[in-house]
Amino acid sequence: MNIRQIEALRAIMKAGSASRAAEIMGITQPAVSRLIAELEKTIGFPLFDRVRGRLEPTDQCRIFYADVERTFVGLEVLKHSASQIRERGPGIVRVANMPGIGLPVVARAVTEFRLLHPEVTVSSQLMSTAEVWTALGTGQVDIGVAPKETDLPGIEYHHFSGDAAVCAMSPRHRLASKDVITPADLDGAEYIAHTPAARMRRAMAELMERDGYKFNVVAETPMCMTLLSMISSGVGVGLVNPMSVEGLGNLDVVLRPFKPTLPLNFFLGYRVDTPPSRYVLSMSKCLFAARPTGESRLSAEQPAIDASREAIA
Repeated sequence: MNIRQIEALRAIMKAGSASRAAEIMGITQPAVSRLIAELEKTIGFPLFDRVRGRLEPTDQCRIFYADVERTFVGLEVLKHSASQIRERGPGIVRVANMPGIGLPVVARAVTEFRLLHPEVTVSSQLMSTAEVWTALGTGQVDIGVAPKETDLPGIEYHHFSGDAAVCAMSPRHRLASKDVITPADLDGAEYIAHTPAARMRRAMAELMERDGYKFNVVAETPMCMTLLSMISSGVGVGLVNPMSVEGLGNLDVVLRPFKPTLPLNFFLGYRVDTPPSRYVLSMSKCLFAARPTGESRLSAEQPAIDASREAIA
């Protein structure tokens, strides 16, 4: 098995035909067919059936191709990393975070980090929880901040924040006069939710169903800023991380405590299967220091992000 045979398989799967695959690879169609035949001989099972003049992947091919794509994703990550190093040098720190931690938090952290390391570029990306940890686990980013589903090998986690969800609404909403919001208050209320995969959305749906209340979702979005903008416009109410509201003073939104408490635990993680660079450790400290004043600051009790950890440049 060689890389050219695998490239031929990928080209056919993506293009849908041997002729278009040949164009992509810059070779003749017979050459593509020969590469596929050689690959089939090597792996011991057929990759395609010819159905009404078209190549149809076999079941074995689909299973094999899934592993091929996972391998090529790793290669693409390496190519992207090499490109970044070539263009910017080794001085880059890549951060991925959920929108829920608040844009001002990241902005403050980047500002402080740049004062300490003006020679280093910071790349900041917004991702879903799953995307954050996948990107960190595959080396596409250096630091991730998001809720933690499971412990991934080779990653060190630090508790970043543990605020309780609050109910956001327009000051003109009928519930704005209440001091505390409960599931009973939200029975049938027009609710703006995060996407179905979001932990807060799932927790809220389970809570409303358990208590027999109608969970009336009228809009959903993965972005906290969009959710809060809709709330400000009077579309409905929604639960949010109070950290995500910080710095959005132009939005006409009020917050009320929600009971029972729904904790929103975020974690900061970075890879430790190889020693983290001093820039990664420094940026991690800046992120902790940038949290709103209601959160505890980084202390000596967190030596993994302190000067006591041995780091590489």
